[in-house]
Amino acid sequence: MDQASALLRQVSGKDVKVFNTLNAAIAACEGATGKVWAVLPLSKSTLLEVHTALAQGSGQLGVVVVASQAPVSQLEVLRAMEYGGVFVASSELGAAGSSALAEAASFTDGPSLVLLAEPSAVKGDENWTAFKYDPRREAAGGSAFAAESSKVRSEIQGFLSRENLLTLVAKKALPTAGAVEDEDAGALAQGLGDASKTVTILYSSDTGHSQECAKAIARQCRNGGFASSSVRCVTMDSFDVNALASEPLVVFCIATAGKGEFAGNGRGFWSKITEKAEELNGKLGGMKYCIFGLGDSHYWGKGTEDSKVNFAKPAKDLDEVLEKIGAPRLMATGFGDDQDIDQYSTGFGEWKDVLYSKLGVDKAVGGGGDDDGPVKNDEVIKTETNQLRGSLKASLDDITTGQVPFQDTKMIKFHGSYQQDDRDMREERQKLGVENAFSFMIRVRLPGGYCTAEQWLAMDDICGKFANGTLKITTRQTWQLHGVLKRDVKGTMRAINKACMDTIAACGDVCRNALCTSHPGACSKKIMDEVLNWTYQVHDHCLPRTGAYHEIFLMHGDEMAEKTQVLGCTPVEEEPLYGLTYLPRKFKVAFAIPPCNDVDVFAHCVGFIAIIKDNVLLGFNVSVGGGLGFTHNNQKTFPRLAEVIGFCKPSDAKYVCEAILTVQRDFGDRTNRKHARIKYTAEDYGHEWYREQVEDRLGFKLEEARPYKFESRGDLHGWVQTEDGLWNVGVLVPIGRVKDNSRTGLRRIAEELKGCGSIRMTCNQSVVITEIPESKKAVVQKLLEEYKIMHSKETTVSGLRRNMVACVALPTCPLAFAEAERYLPTLVERLEVVLERCGLTQQDIAIRMTGCPNSCGRPSMAEIGFIGKAPGTYNMYLGGDFVGERLNTLFAESITEDQIIQILTPMFGRYGKEREKEEKFGDFLVRTKIVKPMTAGRYWWSTPEV
Repeated sequence: MDQASALLRQVSGKDVKVFNTLNAAIAACEGATGKVWAVLPLSKSTLLEVHTALAQGSGQLGVVVVASQAPVSQLEVLRAMEYGGVFVASSELGAAGSSALAEAASFTDGPSLVLLAEPSAVKGDENWTAFKYDPRREAAGGSAFAAESSKVRSEIQGFLSRENLLTLVAKKALPTAGAVEDEDAGALAQGLGDASKTVTILYSSDTGHSQECAKAIARQCRNGGFASSSVRCVTMDSFDVNALASEPLVVFCIATAGKGEFAGNGRGFWSKITEKAEELNGKLGGMKYCIFGLGDSHYWGKGTEDSKVNFAKPAKDLDEVLEKIGAPRLMATGFGDDQDIDQYSTGFGEWKDVLYSKLGVDKAVGGGGDDDGPVKNDEVIKTETNQLRGSLKASLDDITTGQVPFQDTKMIKFHGSYQQDDRDMREERQKLGVENAFSFMIRVRLPGGYCTAEQWLAMDDICGKFANGTLKITTRQTWQLHGVLKRDVKGTMRAINKACMDTIAACGDVCRNALCTSHPGACSKKIMDEVLNWTYQVHDHCLPRTGAYHEIFLMHGDEMAEKTQVLGCTPVEEEPLYGLTYLPRKFKVAFAIPPCNDVDVFAHCVGFIAIIKDNVLLGFNVSVGGGLGFTHNNQKTFPRLAEVIGFCKPSDAKYVCEAILTVQRDFGDRTNRKHARIKYTAEDYGHEWYREQVEDRLGFKLEEARPYKFESRGDLHGWVQTEDGLWNVGVLVPIGRVKDNSRTGLRRIAEELKGCGSIRMTCNQSVVITEIPESKKAVVQKLLEEYKIMHSKETTVSGLRRNMVACVALPTCPLAFAEAERYLPTLVERLEVVLERCGLTQQDIAIRMTGCPNSCGRPSMAEIGFIGKAPGTYNMYLGGDFVGERLNTLFAESITEDQIIQILTPMFGRYGKEREKEEKFGDFLVRTKIVKPMTAGRYWWSTPEV
């Protein structure tokens, strides 16, 4: 400290004013003709005070910060350059430091900040970089920043690389007259002046809505004249709370998670600002802020105190804290309510108009320019990506990031994959300043869930080499791989293809994996094979025809280069069914074989119900318009069961499916993806209209539906022999996760069955090992016992456990509000204790859970269904039937585990004592009027009394 003061007097004269507090130096600046200096020790609190002072821009102020201990970070000193018109230098005490101080003293256009490090503090530090930033050099046509050595430390290089931030900010120039119309120049200048030409947009979001708002603001500012690098749009947790004082304008977009909590990527910021509130008090006078909060005013029940208190609570809480510590508002806080007609967009539209006007960017067109996120809807993206190619091939080859651009996240779905990230790791990685732990889920296309033993072994190898070492059997009757890194996506796809499988159309706005009854007791082996064959034919008939999948994932190497199609230099591909825009939303097909409804046929867009007489397949009853996803408290959305519209011959099934698909293609809602599923088309127009449209396209009439009866929808657990003498055994894979003992045991069984046996996945997330020769039965039984794989009533523990289904949910699903797969087994264990007391241990009861209302686990068709609302909190739905022909009814909102046990315990007690012979739990609840029956999906919101 003394040495630094002495150097100042050497370069500026013995009369120079030097103080050891910042406040004293600032006070002395008033009326001073030369630099007034403060010499301070390096610390976080010192730098915070310095940033506050520099933001005020006094040209007489000079600050010397002395670092005496290692390690020495230069980043906060570097940030002073963001103000523009500030001289900044970093040097060692001694001759070099003397030179830096001399230049700092001669700078009269603004404040000066010099970091002087004692030689002992940076000795041996290879990353230490001495530099000077002098805006006068830039005015002369040079570079304002100059390093004293050729090696620049990484934190400085990263700062400089942010789109040449220093040069752009230091210019402090408004757009030229040619950049905007003359009449707009005044408003634009005022807006940029208000924001000091810099705006920082911070968001916290779990589902992406507040992120979309934040990115929209960023685009508008850039297109309205803000320098691109003067607009920052990042998560709240990635921003240093200590730097708030140096920000001229901060815009917050804040979503509500849980019960009035911050989303995962905003909790760290909230924790820090509340901890530092006293320290920051009075220091944010130079930072203007505004807040837009997102919430749902009915999320915890319409008109309830909980809903009132927790609506947009994080936004309100932050506003209160910022006001208390003295930060001035730019404008009033705005709110987006999911109960509005366009949900949060209604409030955001009104609020952003005021914001844009204040910033002078209201005349700009907000849709272009920077790659800050989505600016086009799904329909436009589909038409502009060359039949599902996009830039996906190049994006997957880009090794600089673990993710792909937004538009490619849309395209990769059509190829059977979703980009995800590990939400358990978000907070930690954001603290480290690295991107989220991105990975990809890959879903295999496997019509009817049928695979050979060799294909099972191939998938087991693939999950060990490329994924997280597990296989997930889904309600779509196929495998999902989780945790595939971007660099391994192509390798995974090629390995799947090598095993004679692919992932085409396993996801996306196309006809997805077609399902088929897998229970070998549903019919004869002859009929099962026949229905499975028609499943293949329908599915293959509705596949997309684009060659994009093969180009992106399978064709590689120089020898394949000439074979790779490039749209424009080869004949233009045609999609005879899908055209350029494919379908408005996903399209799901299922084949059911009465009396078994293990595929939940009425949950699907199209269903084919096999009509069998005297062991002859006569044809199929056709159902249309099912789908279970909805949005919490959005009464325009609801689950719906399909309706039977007629009967067709087996050979006509693929043409009937095509006609139903093309009606949806032409009449489905493409303006609102929440209203784009076929269930809404059927609901809006009516099933009679839909039948007429289908018959018009077929050129013949559908026959009247034939009688049928469903009696169950559970899986086989145990052994059954078919008429060809081969054996089948159904095994329980809890929640469909093939791991640990079950993975090893099923692999051993597949190895034994190579060349003879096969495996069917079920829609209840389990497995049927089929076509087992008599000679292999004992070996398979021995392996089931050795690896403790559940395969009978006794080994499956309970009827509740046999019938539990859950989606993946946390940590990888970006839509999940709560746990599902990782939690349902725990809840079932507690409920099994109650069931045992009631004598109901082996009673089959369908229980399902999903982490969000998109309903991948089909909870709204369960006797007991749970849909996540927040971490540890669920809506409980009761009264679905056991055969899949009735939706359940909302019984309790936003309840926790203890409340679930408390509610179900007396119900199980009554059921154990009062049920009629063969009466199922859901039917009992309806008969005894514990719940009202849900007669149709349109009554989803009006039937419940809660």
